[in-house]
Amino acid sequence: MCKMSVRVIPNSSYTGIVGLYDGILKIKIMEPPDESRANEALIKFLSQKLKIKTISIVSGAWVRNKVLDFGNDFTSEQILDKLFQK
Repeated sequence: MCKMSVRVIPNSSYTGIVGLYDGILKIKIMEPPDESRANEALIKFLSQKLKIKTISIVSGAWVRNKVLDFGNDFTSEQILDKLFQK
């Protein structure tokens, strides 16, 4: 099970990855946090970028700091390589 800490910034001017700070992946999401719209947008953004369909929120569904599970097929290093490649 590949888990990763993520900090989400909702209501941003764009959706994208800001960077990796102290082992926490920082991501901006355009959607507001209302009714889990930011969570849904986060999962959709990462699923499309990584081409992984099994991403889920393990903890932090109602706060900005979250722990995501990317499944058993990848390591955190592979996830980060995919996210930061151009």
